[in-house]
Order: sequence, then structure tokens, then C-alpha cells
Amino acid sequence: MKCYDIEYRVQDTNCRGYIVEPKSQGIKLPGIVMYTDFWGINPRQKKVAEKLANMGAVVLVADMYGNQQYASTGDEAGKLMNSVIENSDIYKDRIVAPFELLKRNSNVNTSKLFSIGYCFGGASSLQLARYGEGLTGAISLHGLLTSKIRVPSHQKMPKMLILHGARDPLVSSEDIKNFYDEMIACNADFTFVSHGMSTHAFSNEDAAGNEVTAYHYLSDRRSDSFIKMFINENL
Repeated sequence: MKCYDIEYRVQDTNCRGYIVEPKSQGIKLPGIVMYTDFWGINPRQKKVAEKLANMGAVVLVADMYGNQQYASTGDEAGKLMNSVIENSDIYKDRIVAPFELLKRNSNVNTSKLFSIGYCFGGASSLQLARYGEGLTGAISLHGLLTSKIRVPSHQKMPKMLILHGARDPLVSSEDIKNFYDEMIACNADFTFVSHGMSTHAFSNEDAAGNEVTAYHYLSDRRSDSFIKMFINENL
């Protein structure tokens, strides 16, 4: 397995993504653009990328903050995230640019492209799906479902897998209903899995462990199984 940083530029920001390439035996592999949680590209998220690559895909971790910054406190993470999402054009470009970079990787089969994200990254993965950028499939783990964009009924969406914590206080029942209504209206093929014992950030082993964010081992492992099945189904 080969792991390395890759430089790219988004508007006036220098970004540094992280790529993980499994041995391909000369065969082009599926490509996954991965959006991290609001902490940024930290060592834990790099390990997640390596786990995904072991499923048989080239993974490019998007640098949403520039210069591979990552936060050490929740306040820092919130400020970094808000600096991106407060401007819709910046947010869109930070999402799309690494996906376009992934397409140019010589080891990637461009007909088998996926996005995946965690928390903030889960919302970003679904946002890429809404942009209509030619994805095969989009995956969200404990991501927010709200969006300033509402997909028009005529737009063709990629397949989607949403892995949700049923006890997540950051996603309301109204958010879920609105997401369902939006996706059903455009005839989207989506699977929504709600882990009954989980809160927000259930796949994050470093989560605070309170009523808002907590790691849940079984939900994390089950999510891995759903992700593998989703990717293999679309090969």
C-alpha cells in the first residue's frame, strides 16, 4: 500500500490531500474521495482512509481547510469548519476540487467513483452528490442531512448510503423527513440505516463519550460491512 500527500490549489488556498493506493496488479481500481469530520486530516482520519483502501479502492482524503490543517480542540475545529461553509462558493470548490483530482489518478477507474464522509464530511459527501458530478455512489456516516441546495425532481442522483445514529441529537426527525422527501421526489436510489444505540460520531474512537458524541463499536463494525457491500454492489 502506498500513502503520500498531494498538493492542489483551490482558489487562493494551497491544499494538501492524502492519497492511499493499494497494489492494483495493473488493474484500475474504484476511486473514493473522502471528506473528514470537522477535525480535519489528522492521524486518525488517515487510518480511516487506509481502512477504506483495504477494501480495494484508491482513496483521496480532501483537505477542506488548506495546508492539511487539523484542530486539537472543538473550538478550533468549529472555526475551521465555519470558515469554509459560511461561503457557498468556497465550500463547493473545496468539495469538488479533490474529486476532480481523484479522476486524474492513473490508477482509478473513472466509471467507479465514490464519495464518503464523516460528520461534517458526511454532509459534504451528500453535497457532492447533489452537485451532480458523475458519482457512482455517495456515502455519509453520521452526517448532517440539511443543505442549502434542494435537488430538482429531474436531476439524476448517484446511489446513496446514509449511516445514521438514531440517537444523534444533531439530526432531527424533521431533517430526516425533509431528506426523504427530497430524495424520493427525484427518484433517488438511497439506503438509510439507523443504528438504534448510536449518537453522533459513532465511528470516531476519539469521540467525547457523552449523550451527543460517542463511539459505538458495533455500529462502526456494521457500518464497515454496509460500506463494503455498497461499493462491491456497484463494481
